[in-house]
Amino acid sequence: MDASHALAFEYSSKAAQYERHWSPVIRPMALPLLEALPLRTAHRILDIGAGSGAHFADLKTAAPNAHIIGVDRAEGMLRVAKQTGNDLLAVTDAQRLGIRSGTIDVVVMMFVLFHLPDPPSGLREVARVLREGGSVGIVTWGHDPGLPGSSIWKEELDREQASPDPRDPIVMQHALMNSREKLRALLAAAGFASANVWSAEVTHQWTSDALLEMQTGCGMPARRLASLSSERRARCLERVRSRIGCLSRAELEYRAEVLFAIAD
Repeated sequence: MDASHALAFEYSSKAAQYERHWSPVIRPMALPLLEALPLRTAHRILDIGAGSGAHFADLKTAAPNAHIIGVDRAEGMLRVAKQTGNDLLAVTDAQRLGIRSGTIDVVVMMFVLFHLPDPPSGLREVARVLREGGSVGIVTWGHDPGLPGSSIWKEELDREQASPDPRDPIVMQHALMNSREKLRALLAAAGFASANVWSAEVTHQWTSDALLEMQTGCGMPARRLASLSSERRARCLERVRSRIGCLSRAELEYRAEVLFAIAD
């Protein structure tokens, strides 16, 4: 199984956990992009990496006359997205979109560009499907110190000799776009003549229980925990739960930088 298939399988198998624990955290972080895009007059919007459809309602409100097409490589995520009532969904590779050239008014890519093995190729495909004068909007991570408790998880997983994170680095391309300069350069290399790129600091206040539920349901800790025997897994979880339960409110606050870009 190649890296993209493996990533799609991971997201499909953990779609319910993602929808419950992570999607509500990142959805509000992406909203400033939608406020800045020319959505009111759009007729066709393509949401690449639509996932569980967290932004469909926001897009419909901002673009009441538009057809919103959601695509994702993870079929399990789109099964969740279907519950939003949007039937224009397709399982497809962002680097090989099955869409006619020059037919889309606005493309949105929210927290997905870094998952493409070849981000420039994906952006060139976006440029192909956009009509003349169309726009792409992107949300990605800038400086991200990691979720609260990440170091605790690493220490305890290493202590139990859990296998390394099995996710292939080729679908974790954050380093190519984690600054305004890098993101602007990626867009220019893909042929976008102009790009407005800006950043914002985002925060989310976790509780220890919610953080543990999320990290054991999806993300790096969940992936590494799966390599342990039931006995070692229980031992690791007990220690992590105890240590994260001692974190203060300030230590449970997640702070990161999010980058936004609009290009045409």
